Amino acid sequence: MTSSSDNDSGLGGQALRDEPDFLDVQSDPSPLVRGDLLAEIDIDEATRFLRALSNQNRLGLVNQLLAGERTVSQLADALKMRQPAVSQQLARLRESGIVEFRRSGKTVYYRLATARISQFLPLLQREFPTE
Repeated sequence: MTSSSDNDSGLGGQALRDEPDFLDVQSDPSPLVRGDLLAEIDIDEATRFLRALSNQNRLGLVNQLLAGERTVSQLADALKMRQPAVSQQLARLRESGIVEFRRSGKTVYYRLATARISQFLPLLQREFPTE
């Protein structure tokens, strides 16, 4: 039986520091990693934001809206979803402040509401590219 000191990571002896993307908090000069790691982050706001994106359909909708305004039917067609399901997910994104809409006659157009989401999605695209 090995003790926790024999196995630092609990990953079969491979220490986390062996991974190429390991962040060495002690030597990184970034202000976000000095002292309290989350000192400069509004935890409640970040949690609401990330929860809204934690659904596959909502994330797909946001990804579609990166290209610009779309109607519910355009989004439904692009994602092969039913319109009521799209509307339900858009409502959740709207409540979270991620998307907003405008009406033109009977047509409702959705778009990304803040630059925050436009800056966040390229990070996801870089880290999780399609195969």
